[in-house]
Amino acid sequence: AEVNDHWSVHARLDAETKMNKDAAWDVTEDKASSDDKVSLKRAWAEGDYTNFNVKLGKMEMLSAEAYAKPGALIFDREFSGAEVSFGKDVQVKLQAGRMSSDEFQKDVAGNYQGAELQYNGRFTAGVGYYRLNSEGFAPMLKDRKHTMQIWGVNAAYRFDKNSFLSAAYAYAKDFHMVLADSMPNKSYQVTYEYKGAEPEDKGSWGAYVAYRKLGGFASPFPTSDGAMWDTKGVELGTDYTLFKNVVLSAKYFRGKEIYVGPTADDKAEKLFGRVEFFF
Repeated sequence: AEVNDHWSVHARLDAETKMNKDAAWDVTEDKASSDDKVSLKRAWAEGDYTNFNVKLGKMEMLSAEAYAKPGALIFDREFSGAEVSFGKDVQVKLQAGRMSSDEFQKDVAGNYQGAELQYNGRFTAGVGYYRLNSEGFAPMLKDRKHTMQIWGVNAAYRFDKNSFLSAAYAYAKDFHMVLADSMPNKSYQVTYEYKGAEPEDKGSWGAYVAYRKLGGFASPFPTSDGAMWDTKGVELGTDYTLFKNVVLSAKYFRGKEIYVGPTADDKAEKLFGRVEFFF
C-alpha cells in the first residue's frame, strides 16, 4: 500500500494445509494438526528515492548472487531490521538486524549484518560479506566462538538477449575442523540460462542448467526448491507463461549428499513445480 510518493508498506502471509488431510501438518508431532497455519512471513516499510532505497521491518533476505535462475547460494529467507541500498550501475547494500532462531541450536536468535558491493551491466560482478552472531553457534565454531562469517563472490555475462552465464562462490570462516571435514565450508554454482518466461507475454518460456554445490556451512540458508542444503549435483529448470500473468515453472535436481550420516543415502533427487499468478 502506498503512503506517499516515496514510501509504501508491504506484507506477506503464508498459509499451509495438506489437501489430503484437510489440515496443516505439525512438524514437531509429525502428524496432521487440527488447525490450518497462517503466518505473517514479512511486513516492512519501504522508501524509494532516486538511486537510494531503504527498508524497515521484517523483509526478504537474498544474497547478491540470487539474480541467477537457481537462486541464492548463501541466503534465501527473512530477517528483521533495516536495509539501505544506494547507487546505480555500482550499488552498495547494507543490512543489519535479527534472524529467527528456528534453525539455530539452543533456539537462540542471531544478530545479523551484511554488506554487498555489486556492479550491474552486460558484465555483472560483486562481492558480499555476511556476519551472524548467536550463542547457538558455539558447538560448531573454532574456540567456541559465537560468530559465523561468510564471504561470497559472483560474476555473470550476458552474451545477447537470450543467453546468460553466471557463477558464484562462497566461503565460511572459523568452523570447527572436525565438522568442516565432513560438512564443507565452501559452496559454488555455475549456471547457463536461455531466454525466460515473461508474465505479460503469453507463450514466452525459458530454461536453465546449473551445477550446484551447497556446502552445509557456506550455504546455511540457500534457495533449496531444486538442489537441497548440503548436496551437490545438476539442476535443470524451465518456466512457461501459460496465460497472461500465469507462469508455470519446474525444477529437477539429481546429485549426492555432501555429508552422509550413518543411515543416510548418499543420493539426492528432487522434482519441484509451481504456478504463479501476477497481479
